[in-house]
Amino acid sequence: MTLLFGAVKAQKSTLELLQGKWQSTNDKTNFLVFENNHRKEIAKGMDKWDDEEFTLSDRCINDSDKESVEDREKDKYISCKESDLCWYIIEVNSTMLSLSYLSRGNTLTYKKVKK
Repeated sequence: MTLLFGAVKAQKSTLELLQGKWQSTNDKTNFLVFENNHRKEIAKGMDKWDDEEFTLSDRCINDSDKESVEDREKDKYISCKESDLCWYIIEVNSTMLSLSYLSRGNTLTYKKVKK
């Protein structure tokens, strides 16, 4: 057995994986962009990008969902206080993003847009 030293890559954080542009797999006009701590969204019918700061945490911190009894999981919740929205990150990797919109419980799926 051969051991390779220095070949182990550091695992990216959830925040790092979220960064970039994502396109909905259900609505090709819907795009999400995560840029630092900003969440931007646009879709057909919207005049301009919706741009709002978000918080990544172990639970929802927006007013409507902060009392929910969901399991606490590190960096699995995206909360936008201004619009009072929260999503649970089902999965995020370098190519796919799957979110559960907690107010409705529906699943939103995105693929990473290549530069």
